[in-house]
Amino acid sequence: MKPAPAVRTTELWAHQTVTPVLRHRTGRRVGVIVEDGEGAHWQPTPDVEGLVRLGIVAAAAVALPVGLATAIRRPAVRVDRLSMGPGGWVSFKGFAVPRGRPQRRPWWAHLLRAHRVT
Repeated sequence: MKPAPAVRTTELWAHQTVTPVLRHRTGRRVGVIVEDGEGAHWQPTPDVEGLVRLGIVAAAAVALPVGLATAIRRPAVRVDRLSMGPGGWVSFKGFAVPRGRPQRRPWWAHLLRAHRVT
């Protein structure tokens, strides 16, 4: 087992000493012990790296479902061209054929690939 690194104390004033407390594995500062005339006090230091990691994880947790929903979402129906035929037939170019029972259509409806709307 490796010995802990030497801790360096700093004297701020004549009556106050600050001793940093480091995390053993990472060596990051987790707080300081301030020794003054009243005794020793613990002051934690903010974990900025942890907050940044938390922000990245939160952003990924929001971006992943939104990206998936956007990728899976069906695109809006797009009609390239609309033309009206005789007898109430409407021809949608670029539109999927509506499902339903097969109907008998006039020859010009087959030619225009037109389907009854109603």
